[in-house]
Parts: sequence; structure tokens; C-alpha cells
Amino acid sequence: MGGTIAIVLAEILGTKVERLILSEPNLDPGGGLFSRRVAAMSEPDYVARGHFELVEASKAEGNAVWATSLAESAAFAVHREAVSLIKGSPRTWRSVLYGLKRPRTVIVGERSLPHLDISDLSRHGISLTVVADAGHSLAIENPDGLATALHRALT
Repeated sequence: MGGTIAIVLAEILGTKVERLILSEPNLDPGGGLFSRRVAAMSEPDYVARGHFELVEASKAEGNAVWATSLAESAAFAVHREAVSLIKGSPRTWRSVLYGLKRPRTVIVGERSLPHLDISDLSRHGISLTVVADAGHSLAIENPDGLATALHRALT
């Protein structure tokens, strides 16, 4: 969920941000599978039971790192962020990203392809790097591949 925040901050901070590197960002309203799952519940229901259920489901799926991270997050904040990603903003994050005039790179996992959000990035001068043997959780699934992609984006 951090990609949208990074895009907005890069716009606000202007030239203080020399380059922008995004990993599996949401560029358009609608959210991803996780956000839609969270936002399908009301905030009170998610806080009362949904958050715990999602943590437990993540553990059962063998995603202990995600389960731990989620467990440490405030349930109301997770819900509000998911709702916000689905709703979007008056200007899409995609249009803000396209308007930034600095080096920009989007990193995606090979298992996330085809990824409709990234189909026209190169036409807007945005580099795309694909990390092999990974999906959305790049840092967990292929940390060396992510490190290589970050190094490439920074040089």
C-alpha cells in the first residue's frame, strides 16, 4: 500500500525527491485482492473480527512475515487504507506518476504478470523491472532479485 503514498509524497516534495522506485504499486482506484477483501467488511466488523481472521489465514497459508506485519498494524488503519485505495482520489496515482519529471522505476514480480497497471509505463518514460520467481511479496519471495532490481534502479 506504500506505492500510492510514495507517489503523492514525490509530487508534494518536488525536486527534493531525485528518483522514485515503486514495488507493485496500485496506480488506479479499485485496490488489489487484499484491499478488496478488507474493504468488503464494514470497519467495525473488520476491527472486531476480520483483522484477526486475516492474520490467522495468513499464518495458515504459510506467510508468517505478512501475518506478523499485519498483526502489528492497527486494524482500523488497515481498513481505512484499503477503502481509500479502492475509492482512489480525484487525480489517479497513475496520472500523478506520469507527471513527475524525475527517474521513475516500477518493480513487479514475475508471478504478478500480466499486470494491467503497468502496460503503458514505458511510453511515459518509466522503467520496468521484473523480478523472477516472485509475486507481490518480492522481499520475502526473492530478496536477492529485489536487491538487484533496486541496485539497477539506483544506478
